[in-house]
Amino acid sequence: MKSVLSLLCVLVANTASAAVPESVEITYRVSVGSLKVGEGHDVLQHDGRTYSLVSESKTVGLAALFYRLNLTRRSTGKVTANGLRPESFAELRNGKPKRSARFDWDKRTAVLVDGDNEQTVSLPEDTWDQASFGYNFAFADLQKATFQVNLTDGRRIQHYDYVVVGKETIDTEMGRLETIHVKKVQPPGDKRGFDSWISLAHHNLPVRIRITEKDGTAFDSVVAKIAYPSK
Repeated sequence: MKSVLSLLCVLVANTASAAVPESVEITYRVSVGSLKVGEGHDVLQHDGRTYSLVSESKTVGLAALFYRLNLTRRSTGKVTANGLRPESFAELRNGKPKRSARFDWDKRTAVLVDGDNEQTVSLPEDTWDQASFGYNFAFADLQKATFQVNLTDGRRIQHYDYVVVGKETIDTEMGRLETIHVKKVQPPGDKRGFDSWISLAHHNLPVRIRITEKDGTAFDSVVAKIAYPSK
């Protein structure tokens, strides 16, 4: 199994970031089981040196009648030889600021803001925000079967282990896509999950994301459309 995963990682690395278009728009359908509950729209722009990412999602249909949520996450930073390096992150809920993070890589500190609560914390290497992490596979060579990351949502920076599960074909509105499945390793007692499927034919961009809450509810975002508009 280890040798198979290593080959998959090399495949991802060989199709990496140099070919990522400067402008990318991805539309997702969000469901819980068979019930459609939301829509997502991501816009990524970069010039090979810096990047800007805006990720928006909202409840639709019956879900919107019971719980209206418009969620916007913005991330900006630099494109480096090791992938994306965020400099700022902000999350808005229904148009109101919720959380944010500012990254100072020279001082190795981050300022995290959660409502009225602000704190300065140490900034480990390989730290991403919730918006930028899923797109990092398009800009960094993934050469290991397992890897470690640090993620922040503006409240705290947490360490996670991830594993390359393997190559999988998924059904989407764009047809069947060949992907690499990447999954968070869940230690005993941790019911929160994160899975990402990155498309080999679309520059290692995320075409499916599944977030599992602590109560077991899984929100599944599957690509509906990918566009590469000219600037």
